[in-house]
Amino acid sequence: MRQVRNSLEVAGERKAKTTNSLSRTKEMIESLEPLSDRRLGCVLTRERKRFGNYEAAVDRSRQKLLKSRKKLATIIEKNQALTQLRHELQQERWRGETPPVLPKAEQPNPGPKLRQVKLTY
Repeated sequence: MRQVRNSLEVAGERKAKTTNSLSRTKEMIESLEPLSDRRLGCVLTRERKRFGNYEAAVDRSRQKLLKSRKKLATIIEKNQALTQLRHELQQERWRGETPPVLPKAEQPNPGPKLRQVKLTY
């Protein structure tokens, strides 16, 4: 199959020279270059700011992850201790030994007793 290009594709490859660009002197072109440098500086500044925000967000999410991992680790340790205690109590029960009775902690006074209402149907 032959390759055919239309005029838009050909024109897209070349930059068209306008009368304004043809009439510029070297000095005028060089004087306009710092404008592009300023634009480049603005773009770089914006990118640095964007990158800083991204880094801060990543740091916050890392701190959040570490905090949740610590919390999960404490819960796992607590559950392992409870499982070990339950296992020991179960072994004592199977051997016929009575587990030591722990004294009940005194509960605070709940306040004045309320009247009991008896409902009969």
